[in-house]
Amino acid sequence: MSSRRLRLRSAILALAVAPLLAACGSGADGAGGEVTISFAWWGSDGRATITKKAVELFEQRNPGIKVNTTFSAYNAYWDKVATQTAGGSPPDVMTMDTRYLSEYGERKVLLDLNEGAGKQVSLADLNPELAATGTIDGKRFAVPWAQNASSLVYDPDAYQAAGADLSKPMTWEAFRAAAEKVSAASGFTTRGVTDFGLLDSALEIWLRQHGKSFYTAKGELGFGAGDLRAFWELAGRFRTTRAGSSADVTASNNTSPEQSPLGKKLTNAEFAYDSVYPGYQKARGKDLAVAPYPSDDPANTGQYRRPAMFLSVSARGKAQETSAKLVNFLINDPEAGKILGAERGLPPNLKIRGQLAAEATGTNKVIFAYEAAIEPKLGPAPAVPPKGAGAIQKLLQRTYEEVAFERLSLDDAVGRFMSEAQKDLK
Repeated sequence: MSSRRLRLRSAILALAVAPLLAACGSGADGAGGEVTISFAWWGSDGRATITKKAVELFEQRNPGIKVNTTFSAYNAYWDKVATQTAGGSPPDVMTMDTRYLSEYGERKVLLDLNEGAGKQVSLADLNPELAATGTIDGKRFAVPWAQNASSLVYDPDAYQAAGADLSKPMTWEAFRAAAEKVSAASGFTTRGVTDFGLLDSALEIWLRQHGKSFYTAKGELGFGAGDLRAFWELAGRFRTTRAGSSADVTASNNTSPEQSPLGKKLTNAEFAYDSVYPGYQKARGKDLAVAPYPSDDPANTGQYRRPAMFLSVSARGKAQETSAKLVNFLINDPEAGKILGAERGLPPNLKIRGQLAAEATGTNKVIFAYEAAIEPKLGPAPAVPPKGAGAIQKLLQRTYEEVAFERLSLDDAVGRFMSEAQKDLK
């Protein structure tokens, strides 16, 4: 087990026993004087720029409130939040991922926004199905800050040159054949698609296409060893025919589009959330396109209305009223919505979304059009993942890399994953 994984697991375990110490807010609500709260999120420098602008507008509207902001890359963000929380001082307002919502919510780190200060966060203009994704057993530990959907981001010129139109429904085998042609056109130096075998998001969509789920409502794995083996066999066919990226390229994959194989021009397509599409296009320096996942059943794409990320309030903060006020502002204020745009995904507030869709240009227009096109086929959102989902994401990645590098047989890898996953869910 890596030292990083040990540190993260130790920090998360400490959530259960950490004392309820005072959080980062320097002044309690209603105590007079300036109230200072902390707000943390993950993302790029570009995301930070627009988020800080929205926060500055909030401060202008609310003299006497100071918001200290911090941001990190995704993995570093969770290391930091886990450590802060174990020490009793998580951020007053934080972005939350569906993989960690149970971890933090059920251990009483997050405020129930159905009660007390949280009642000022209005969900009246949100799609009810999307709004429900932040609840566990009737407690609302988070509210969606954006909506996105799974997608395939690709270079249309490369695929059209290979005689493939990815804007039309395509089976997995048809996509593999097209990706192989794209690879061959470059002498296999640039592969057709980034290997997706290590992505929990890709596995989830594939499972949904086959009537399964990643997790059950009871917090157990919703699939068996045979399902995982079939998914990894599918990914393996892409890899061994060189339609997909080589093991070394796959292992170098990074959560940022700039550092991904597609962003570094090592592949010509990548499965990702549509909200990340602008980052890919900027990295590539040319127009890219967005399409749904391949599916062997045209009526079932496996996709759903997904919370790109959530906003949560610390249950340990002194300034919960102020913190909830910031959350409500970021979700429901039209001017804030215009500043934030679609960088994280579609605005959750449907009125703001409609206004931005009508004015959208460039990459934002592509995202709005894509989600409008797939809307009729979106299925119900899955249950909130259980505690341990973040660890299982990393387990899937590590184990598949062993397969790609041929250090583990497929059967051994499947057995290892299923065994360790059961431990992570306890």
